[in-house]
Amino acid sequence: MTQFDVIGVGIASWDMIGVAATPPVLGQKQPLAGRTEMGGGPVATALATLARLGANVALVSAVGNDHYGEAIRTELAHFGINTAFVATRPGSSHVSFVLAEPGSDRRTVWWYNESAVFADLVFPPELASQTRALLIDSHLPAALSAAQQVRAAGGRIMIDAERVKPAVIDLLPLCDDIVVSANFARAMTGLSDLAAATQALHDRYRRLIVVTAGEAGSWACNGGDMIYTPAFPTQPVDTTGCGDVFHGALLFALLRGDPLPAALRFASAAAALKTRGLGGRSALPTLAEVEAFLA
Repeated sequence: MTQFDVIGVGIASWDMIGVAATPPVLGQKQPLAGRTEMGGGPVATALATLARLGANVALVSAVGNDHYGEAIRTELAHFGINTAFVATRPGSSHVSFVLAEPGSDRRTVWWYNESAVFADLVFPPELASQTRALLIDSHLPAALSAAQQVRAAGGRIMIDAERVKPAVIDLLPLCDDIVVSANFARAMTGLSDLAAATQALHDRYRRLIVVTAGEAGSWACNGGDMIYTPAFPTQPVDTTGCGDVFHGALLFALLRGDPLPAALRFASAAAALKTRGLGGRSALPTLAEVEAFLA
C-alpha cells in the first residue's frame, strides 16, 4: 500500500498578482483594478489541484528562510499538501510578479529566486516506493534522480515541460506522460502545426504526449489516433495556473482509470473552472464541481 497518490518535485513560489485596468504599456504608471497574493509554482499548484480533487499528495522542494517561505509552507499545508519534505534554507524564496489581463488569455510574469536555496536538494530514496505517481517540472535538478528512482520502483511519471533545455531532454525518456506547452512542442520539433508536432513527439518518445495551447485546446496522442480536446469557453478573470491545474486534473483522472478522451475533458473542465478567480489557487474546483460542469 503506497503512502501517496502523487509526489511532486518542483518549485513552490509566492505570487503577487495585479489585475490590469487597461492594456499594459511599459514605461508608464498605470492603476490596477485589483491585486492579490498566494502560493504558486507549476508542480505545487498541480498538487493543490490533486488534493482538492481528493488525492493524497506531498511536495519535495525548498523555500528560503524569509516570510515568503513561511507563507508558501503555510498555504501548501492549507491545501492539504504534505510539506514534510520541503526544506527551509538561507536565502530568498521563489517570488513571482504576475500581471493578469481579465477577459484575455494574456498575462505577464517576472520572477526571482536564489539558486542556493535549491542547490543539492535530494529526493528522499525511501519515497520512491511510497507513491503511485511522480509529477515533475524542469526547474529542479532533483527531478532527474527522483524520476530514475520512481521509474525503478514502478511508479508513473508525468512531466510539465515549458521550455526546451538540456535538463528536460534528459527527463523526457523517463516519463510516461509528457505534457508540454505549445511553445515547447514547436521549439522541440520545428513544426508550427500542433497536431503534427504532437505526432512527431509521439513518434520520438512512444509515450503519451499532450500539447496544451490555452484557449485553443489540447492535442494528444498515445499510440492511436490524434485526440483534439477543445477548451471550454470562458470569460477568464485570470489564466494564471490554468496549465498547472490541467496537469493536476489530468493525472488525477488517469490514476483513477479514466479513458484518455475522458481524462482530457476532465482536465480541460478543471482548468476552465480555475479561470473564475485570481491566481492559480483561488478558484480550484472540487471533484463535484468538475463533474457537475461536465454534466
